[in-house]
Amino acid sequence: MFGRSLLALALLVTGCAGRGLLTDGSSVSVGTFNHGLLRRGHALPWKGEGYVVPELWRKRGSRYGTDELAFAIARAARRVRREYPGSTLGVGDLSKRGGGDSELHRSHENGRDADLIFFAVDAKNRPVSPVNSMPRYGADLRARSPAPTPGVVFGPFSPRRFDVKRNWALVRALVEDPDIDVQFLFCHERLKQAMLDYARSIGEDPEVIDEAASLLHQPGDSLPHDDHLHLRIYCSSDDRPYGCVDRGPQRWWKKRYKYMAPSREPLNDGGLSSALAKLAVGPLFGLGRAAP
Repeated sequence: MFGRSLLALALLVTGCAGRGLLTDGSSVSVGTFNHGLLRRGHALPWKGEGYVVPELWRKRGSRYGTDELAFAIARAARRVRREYPGSTLGVGDLSKRGGGDSELHRSHENGRDADLIFFAVDAKNRPVSPVNSMPRYGADLRARSPAPTPGVVFGPFSPRRFDVKRNWALVRALVEDPDIDVQFLFCHERLKQAMLDYARSIGEDPEVIDEAASLLHQPGDSLPHDDHLHLRIYCSSDDRPYGCVDRGPQRWWKKRYKYMAPSREPLNDGGLSSALAKLAVGPLFGLGRAAP
């Protein structure tokens, strides 16, 4: 409770400082994915080119993310639609307005997490639209009943199969997006392998495959994610000085370099100014870099 109060104080401090001193009016992610808040969160429109938020998730209203996350989802959906006409990505929960605790998630608190419903096809290999359900995909890649979730009543869904090529296209679009750094793409191991095998079979760039293989990860402390892709991005370089904290490994050297670089400043001091900013901001906000 005390930690949450400090996070609220952090937002109050940055808010009272006024536009232009600490922020330019864009979103600010504060804290960690499971203990955070979101200032000026970007509301993802209910529908856009290549994606839709089904009614079940619209009613929850958890459609707020950082600017980086919201724009990345829209870009990825648009790219898949243009590569494979007829594709429609289903988007589930991001964060609540203002962030903070969620009744259904142990994360999604500071605008850097999003649940993306897997693309699927019917028996004739035609894309099917997202519905008010999150079916699980078994070893045969066919849909089965959603995992029971307290407080959630999923709707019916037509027979469908995990769409390997479109789901790989989604992963590739996120991995290749130059405006975000993906930290994790949580999904079941068998679905990960199906996508990577497909990518290799069509001759995708080995570097992209290697990066995707590292980012795709079945979590060991939660549901197996055989029903959706959980996207988490790193704190933006603009948000870190104001209390955004990444938990978990820095997976790629190019991301490690960016992590140490002060926002909009040349890296001319070995990252010292960024490190000092963290030391100065951390105690005020009650935040520190968590162990992996």
